[in-house]
Amino acid sequence: MLTGQTQDLASSSLFAPVSEHLTVPQRIDLSHKRAEAIALRYALTIEDILQPSKKFWDMYMDYIVTHDGGAVALFSIQLNLMAGTLAPFAQMRPELRPLLEDVLAFRVSAQFMLTELGHGLDAANIETTATMNPDGSFDLHTPNPDAAKFMPPTLPFGGVPRVAIVMARLVYGGKFKGLRPFLVSLNDGREMCKGITARELPTRTGSKAFGHALTYFDHVTLPPDALLGDVDAKTNPRDHFLRMLWRVGIGSLSLAAVVVPGLKMAAYIGARYSLRRTVDGGARGKRVPIMSFRTQQLPILHALAQGFVLEAFFWRATAWLEYVPVEDINLRNAICAIVKATMIGHWRRTGITIVDRCGAQGMFDYNMLFPMETELRGVAIAEGDVLALSLRLAPELLLGRYDVPTSQNPTSRLAVHEQKLGAELKGIITAAAAQNKGGHRSELANQLLLPRCLPYVEAIGHRMAYEAASDAGVAAPLLRLYEAGAVGVDLAAYIELRLVPSRAKWAEEEAAAVSAVYARLQEFLDSSGAEPYARAACVSEEAWNAYVETLPVYGGSVEYDWSRGPQMKARL
Repeated sequence: MLTGQTQDLASSSLFAPVSEHLTVPQRIDLSHKRAEAIALRYALTIEDILQPSKKFWDMYMDYIVTHDGGAVALFSIQLNLMAGTLAPFAQMRPELRPLLEDVLAFRVSAQFMLTELGHGLDAANIETTATMNPDGSFDLHTPNPDAAKFMPPTLPFGGVPRVAIVMARLVYGGKFKGLRPFLVSLNDGREMCKGITARELPTRTGSKAFGHALTYFDHVTLPPDALLGDVDAKTNPRDHFLRMLWRVGIGSLSLAAVVVPGLKMAAYIGARYSLRRTVDGGARGKRVPIMSFRTQQLPILHALAQGFVLEAFFWRATAWLEYVPVEDINLRNAICAIVKATMIGHWRRTGITIVDRCGAQGMFDYNMLFPMETELRGVAIAEGDVLALSLRLAPELLLGRYDVPTSQNPTSRLAVHEQKLGAELKGIITAAAAQNKGGHRSELANQLLLPRCLPYVEAIGHRMAYEAASDAGVAAPLLRLYEAGAVGVDLAAYIELRLVPSRAKWAEEEAAAVSAVYARLQEFLDSSGAEPYARAACVSEEAWNAYVETLPVYGGSVEYDWSRGPQMKARL
């Protein structure tokens, strides 16, 4: 069961449905207050951030994350990216400790500024410069519009000072010394600092207000101690840069974790609504719940099974990270990328479908489903787009540059599918190399390898998730349904590899697995722990009636004769 540490917050006025009458600045402030409330409830220490500890990971698995994606993004930036990057330096520089403690206590709003308008995932080629002056200070500058820092919420709202770690090109003596992190004061909560300009971006469609912005630096002078680290790196520039970004991989994993409570919550809301919503069953006077239809059961029960299985997968991944040194950044990033690709893939196939299965009710914010979908679209991109992560990861695994944990049962269907798909992709790389056409960077690879990178990474994740859930003791019906769903993602390949006899046999297998979970639906919904956090109005008659009472009422006493049509009043 997921943590319930914030159950009282979920029912508090702070987390009540957001009024459409609030201004954008008011909504942004609300998201900040929610992020602060969640963070202070968990009260992470510097040690929690550095490890990261179980308490750190628990925060992302808390059902409260299904209530406000903006708050999740804000506390993730503050506690993972900013605090996580700053903490190792604070151990070596005691004067940074007070700032780090302010960040952890949310006495300041902290940001992490890496990506630029013209360099999204191409972070190694950012253009913001920090030129070292003769006195040791730095000149931070945005050289052109494409070098504007893109997305971080730097607007001066809420009266809380904002500070940031800004990644920039360090220039010393006319030479480029590599990318480095710098501490920068952005504003005092009311006004931007001298030389810094922020342009407010519109709120992302369907998402909670966050305060995204384009941020520009006009020759901002930074003190010598703004630089985190040394002027001259002790390792090669690429390795040093990746080490500076070690928290991005952690962010990929932690943000992906919100898929777990998201899937369980979507399944819970979809099931509760479908059990109370009835239609004519065909017999006179008899109505049946729409949950009795297999088309309704499929996405809801698959999501429920995936939620339980992915929870076990997540905890196995965090355990792996404990034993992988920070220096082995490639393997750490690989594990995080596999988890993220797997979780986002499952949400896209089932979570979003539950929105559809709830009809018009699924489209409204007050039922939680559609907001989760729009927020998880952002998660799929944040800290590395799942496709881009897979395009980098798959070729590196196929070329043997490092290895991820192998299967505990290499003869299982999921493991064999993973192995055969990998062998097929290796063949493409080999064929391109034999033709002296550039191997995995050739046009042949562009056409035949790249489109299959994400499915390959997902195949690895499906195998890992199933094994983790099996070891964790996830109920057998949920495991069988998860496996059937994973097979269904690439059914043609499973049949081609003779791992499944036919489409008909797989359909029978899935049908039996769905029926087994449906027979224990109430048990699994209860054990999900979602109920106290499910503020959706559609889950019960009582919740719906209470919500209706909050709606504006329009009445009147005029009379209108439609047969006469609109009558224009005489103008004076």
